[in-house]
Amino acid sequence: MNAQSKTIGVNVRHGCLLSLVVLAAVVFHGPLALVIGSSISVDQYSQILVVAPISAMLLYMQRSKVFAHVSYSALGGVLYLALLGVFGYVARHSGAADPSNYISLSVLLFSGCCIAAFLFCYGPRALRAAAFPIFFLVLMTPLPDAPRERIISFLQNGSAVTTGWFFTAAGIPFRREGVVLTLPTLTIEIAQECSGIRSSMALFLVCLIFGYLYLQSAWSRLALLLWLVPLTIIKNGVRIFTLCTLGMYVDRSFLTGSLHHEGGFVFFGLAFLGLWAGVWLLQKLESRMTRVGKTASVSQSSKG
Repeated sequence: MNAQSKTIGVNVRHGCLLSLVVLAAVVFHGPLALVIGSSISVDQYSQILVVAPISAMLLYMQRSKVFAHVSYSALGGVLYLALLGVFGYVARHSGAADPSNYISLSVLLFSGCCIAAFLFCYGPRALRAAAFPIFFLVLMTPLPDAPRERIISFLQNGSAVTTGWFFTAAGIPFRREGVVLTLPTLTIEIAQECSGIRSSMALFLVCLIFGYLYLQSAWSRLALLLWLVPLTIIKNGVRIFTLCTLGMYVDRSFLTGSLHHEGGFVFFGLAFLGLWAGVWLLQKLESRMTRVGKTASVSQSSKG
């Protein structure tokens, strides 16, 4: 097969994939429209607008590797039809289901259809080569209310504890009862809206992308994810401590002003720098371990 014929064949597959994704979007239009329409105002839906474009960008970056060996896969077609059938059953019984569970399952099934369509159009070798960008689509799925509330509660309590550490370090007297902090001149409650769930999700996505692009080993990627947990809580603690301190000692308007409502990007930027510092450190560790491994290998060869 010459290069022109191969290019035409790949373009046909691209068209096939686009058609199947559009068909799935039509079938899932109800849940997708709700999630996309609420993505700006509802925290658990905010990632859907960025996950698909990021997945497409990463796939484009790896296109020469991904599309080097393509073939049609009947398994992908079967999975695609099966997932549509499952959604049809779920949609018919949606009235008896919890709304958040229904939305989450619907978006998960839609992302599954996109993955199955890719498998059908390009085959298993291409899917393995594109595993991260393609399965990244699963992160479009919003969390159901129950696990989401548990995560928010964890972030609230973690932020309260961390903020207390900052007050202690600064010599500011306080009393903490759960997520309520009583200070000399004011009392604050770390509400769900102040838990940082939206920025935490954004940092989680950035963490996965950084690990994929800049780290080589599974252990370093896992270490970066583990570093994200305290980093997220510290970031929120710094934000709450800063607002409270400015509110007590400078001007009460800091507690309700633009820094409170619109200044989250400042603290997100600090967390972003902390995440990048983690990537840099892990790269150094990977490089050092590689050198040690090569030295040990050379030493063993010399003895042999």
